[in-house]
Amino acid sequence: MPIVAAFATSHAYTFQEPGTWDERRVRSRTNVAKKAGRLAPDTREAQAETLEDNLKRYAAIRGAHQKIRERLARSKADAVLLIGDDQLENFSTEAMPQLLVYTGGDYVADDWDRKRSARIANHPEIAKKLVEGCLEEGFDVGWASAFKDGKLLSHAHTEPILYLVKESGIPVVPMFVNAVHPPAPTAARCYAFGQALARVIERDLAGRRIVLCASGGLSHFSPSHPWGHHLGPRYVGDISVEFDKTIVEWMRAGEGERLARLSSRELIEHGEGELRQWIVLLGALGDAQPEFLVYEPLFRSIMGMGVGYWEVGASAAA
Repeated sequence: MPIVAAFATSHAYTFQEPGTWDERRVRSRTNVAKKAGRLAPDTREAQAETLEDNLKRYAAIRGAHQKIRERLARSKADAVLLIGDDQLENFSTEAMPQLLVYTGGDYVADDWDRKRSARIANHPEIAKKLVEGCLEEGFDVGWASAFKDGKLLSHAHTEPILYLVKESGIPVVPMFVNAVHPPAPTAARCYAFGQALARVIERDLAGRRIVLCASGGLSHFSPSHPWGHHLGPRYVGDISVEFDKTIVEWMRAGEGERLARLSSRELIEHGEGELRQWIVLLGALGDAQPEFLVYEPLFRSIMGMGVGYWEVGASAAA
């Protein structure tokens, strides 16, 4: 099977040590106030957390990331297909793609916030086959052959590239799924798209070794949340912990198809817009169970952090 492995990870605070979260959280709350109209204090849960507690629980996230780096290093993969979203970084509301694959050459992954960047290889042959195959499957996937100034800016892509994949040297094909700019694809459509991707990879990329990655989530109400379409009582700093725990258990049990039944309203209410990226990945994996899937609701980071890894096919049997 060409898909040899898959991983999923939250981003943003997930790639920062807990000692930096307080400063970023102030910035997040300020930016939400600009969009939603009111400045909120820290939640009671954030006030109750200590740095010591955060360091202890974040260790599971850090450890999961290190395991992914180690597995990528020995994967012999031809490409990582990285499924992320765009928050007005590469694209604007003048033309916001629902589904898009980057088909051009090398690009600079630019983490402008942390002032780190690197030139990354794409795999145009694989990218173009994905676009063509998805069109045959009935998904009208867009494509882009260049980024402005040659820079990939979307942090959903740049952070996993720079901090998980780069040292492996594996080319990274960026794929975009609209997650936070309603109207966005439904959960059912995302799952079906993942199923179509798996068929395309199996049919058209035989002999290749492909690793899938989903970047986003889990529950959070950050500046990127679609505040103009917000539903429910939650606000910046809240985490829908019980909802997160439910979907994590579904994924651990290999029941990812249950996420396809979620409504777009539920995704907004629970701060799960970026769960769409995970659902695409789950559609491609079917009933596969993860080798590991760690979850920690960390209120000082205003998000539920999740990191998972799946061995697939011959790789899993090795």
